[in-house]
Amino acid sequence: MRYLILILFIATGICNASAQQVFSEGVLQYDVAIDPPANQEGVVQYKGTYTILVKGNTVKEILSLENGYESALLFNHREKKVYSLKKAGGKQLAIELDWEQIEKRRIKYTDFKLNQLADKKEIAGTQASHATVTYTNGNTVDVFYTNEWTSGNIVFDNYPDFKYLLLSFSNKHDDGLTIYFTARKIEAKPIDNAALRIPANYKIISNKEYEQMKAK
Repeated sequence: MRYLILILFIATGICNASAQQVFSEGVLQYDVAIDPPANQEGVVQYKGTYTILVKGNTVKEILSLENGYESALLFNHREKKVYSLKKAGGKQLAIELDWEQIEKRRIKYTDFKLNQLADKKEIAGTQASHATVTYTNGNTVDVFYTNEWTSGNIVFDNYPDFKYLLLSFSNKHDDGLTIYFTARKIEAKPIDNAALRIPANYKIISNKEYEQMKAK
């Protein structure tokens, strides 16, 4: 009997391992739509893509809009460093941001409650579960996610405690601006180290230096 129990235990472990994996290396890409605050008349909705590259402890997030705007954030979770990659004033800059400050901004989105809903749908070729997130202030938002993958070092700003990959969700900012995300691609594949480094032609500066530069 004990051998049968052992075999069942091993088989269960193998099934669980194959059903759920950490997204530790690969590419996620989302279609995004940005709605301006309601009080900004005449401002149109912007559309574009949001791409997340992951390789172990390093995560790069790139926002590209149809109007030509592009920005990127590069996170090193091992060293707890984050850089904003920008082109400003004819210069290519890697602005070092305050890691702790970014974490503090996420605090108000922690400790949410997840209410699982019955319906599902396919997003980016993956079966997505539907749920409602309720924050401590009472605000709610609908999300779709896949529990086939845990998020690992990917942190979704408005969902920092969410352990699975979000496939459809929205981020609402304090000023009323809302960004809608819908996954279009999920690829677990090797990523070149060079894609997750600060480019050699970018100058590393502090956020204080960048603010001083903008003020001139």
